[in-house]
Amino acid sequence: MSSHYGSMCALLLLGVVFASGSPFQFISEKLEQNHRSIAHVLKLTQSDIITKPIFNFVIQRMNTSCQRSDKVQLMNITLGVYMRIFSSILQHGHNQLHDNAETLLGQVPEPNRPAVETTLQKLQQMMERVKSHLSHLNQDREDMISKLNKIEVDPVIQRKALAQFKEIYQAASLIDHQCGHAHSSSAQ
Repeated sequence: MSSHYGSMCALLLLGVVFASGSPFQFISEKLEQNHRSIAHVLKLTQSDIITKPIFNFVIQRMNTSCQRSDKVQLMNITLGVYMRIFSSILQHGHNQLHDNAETLLGQVPEPNRPAVETTLQKLQQMMERVKSHLSHLNQDREDMISKLNKIEVDPVIQRKALAQFKEIYQAASLIDHQCGHAHSSSAQ
């Protein structure tokens, strides 16, 4: 993954804000001056530091929707409940006595039961596919968290992180701004 690609992703993220009519720039002149004052001294502009930014994988997968990961996680849990429901219905359908009207399939007339059971199995399979896809999205998030937690803080990583500071600060501030507005408007 090239730094050019990462920079393009960051520009795309920032471009979304500009295109939406809300050009927010969170890098103040003071922050810019502070960063410039250490960039030369700490050699943050050397090619070995700027060629492979360490946080590009975060920026590339970042979604500025404040609740996207929450929605995925809640939906995944909801689909898990559905999986238990389908399993329970189908399991009770196979284990029930013919006159047992206490189970859901037991309430279906005998001639219609096989068709209903087949349809329930198809719905269960559709749900399993969607759940599998959402689980993959959640796993990507977990992989990113794991990758972040494994970053060892040595002088090279410190320099790389400081070289990328403005980009990360801008993205974090943008998310903070959007999420702050989303929470304050939903509370009203």
